[in-house]
Amino acid sequence: MMKDEAPFLLEWYAHHLAVGFTKILVYTNDCSDGTDDMLIRLEELGLGYHRRNDIPEGVKPQPSAMKYAQAEPKVAEADWILMFDADEFLCINYGDGTLDPMLDAAGDANGIVITWRIFGSGNVVDWSRDPVTEQYLYAAPPTWNKGWGVKTLFKFDPDKWKIGIHRPSIKNKHLETGFPDTVKWLNGSGLPMEDYFKFRGWRSIRRTVGYQWAQMNHYAVKSIDSYAIRKFRGNVNNKKDKYNADYWSLQDRNEVYDDKILRYTERRKQIMDELLTDPVLSRLHFAAIEKVEARLADYRKTDAYEELKQSLLAASDVPITQIVAKPPKARDPAEIAKLMSQVEKNSADRPIEERRKEPEAEFADVSEGGDGFVPGNIDISAQTAVEWVLNHDIALPADVRIFAQNTLEFVMRGKYQRKLARMTGRMVEDGQKV
Repeated sequence: MMKDEAPFLLEWYAHHLAVGFTKILVYTNDCSDGTDDMLIRLEELGLGYHRRNDIPEGVKPQPSAMKYAQAEPKVAEADWILMFDADEFLCINYGDGTLDPMLDAAGDANGIVITWRIFGSGNVVDWSRDPVTEQYLYAAPPTWNKGWGVKTLFKFDPDKWKIGIHRPSIKNKHLETGFPDTVKWLNGSGLPMEDYFKFRGWRSIRRTVGYQWAQMNHYAVKSIDSYAIRKFRGNVNNKKDKYNADYWSLQDRNEVYDDKILRYTERRKQIMDELLTDPVLSRLHFAAIEKVEARLADYRKTDAYEELKQSLLAASDVPITQIVAKPPKARDPAEIAKLMSQVEKNSADRPIEERRKEPEAEFADVSEGGDGFVPGNIDISAQTAVEWVLNHDIALPADVRIFAQNTLEFVMRGKYQRKLARMTGRMVEDGQKV
């Protein structure tokens, strides 16, 4: 789903062709910068499909587009589908970075739940024509649970599934049949998802988050200039005043360096160069860039732009430990019970030996003779958001500065090896690591 994304469209399109998508379908609404014309041309070239999102009165753009997609023959024909936006770039960490090897490794699974990595501005202020995936290489820590929204790659059957923004939902008529038992979803590390996620939830939790196979890079803010353009333009879901300083401080996370997506640079450039050999696409692409740069030049002359810039610079200084995504809601056990479907209750009532157990995952770092720590001495003097997790009755910090990425996922699930968990405190006390 897109609205006025023309300056970024060809990079996004070329990137996902490099990832291995064979067909891309995009819904657009209310475009004024040529986004829809570019997508029409891409369809004429046989590289995907464009559909207009004609929005009924009183309906938001995203639900409208999903309703159309639910009935779209091209969607039903696809082997796998993934719903995502123009500021989201899929990054596959498995194998050579393309879809087919990861899907082969998934075996008989019919879904992969991919968690966001929130990428910030990297302190970039000014507009640039450089690729998004090369400009912004700083992100929130992978352990930051406020950034654990998901997108789901899955096998779609329109009779059984209802498409959703983050994940599909099983249609009511199939909830109390044997269909839920056939759903086998994996997390972003290729491990089985918990059964509850078949029925509810749009975020990973400590026990299910994983990035070893894939991550969804989410570039919600980009530079201050790019943010200003989006604020003055509006957004795909028509949320009032979405692009304010609070949203910026939530999304402008730059605590860790992550350049995994650069593995696609050469192939993406090659594809984009090929696309730009088409005179129609080339004309539309550069016209869109020139138009947005002219608009930005006008914005910069206004008091509103300067006020926005200063508010965003101040918001960038908000520590990650002080970020609040939404006001916390009290956990009422009775209300939680109401949310559980009858199917979940039936599953929970089965004898424990009949329930699917999570297989023991291979602890790669240790099996290769390592201890799972980041190599060398580390500096943990800087304040950052760290969750302490019980591992065999020992509280360990889920800190990206201490544990290697593969190891972090075991620490967050409370599955770090007992012997090594007990060793951690002694190593810290002796100054061997810190």
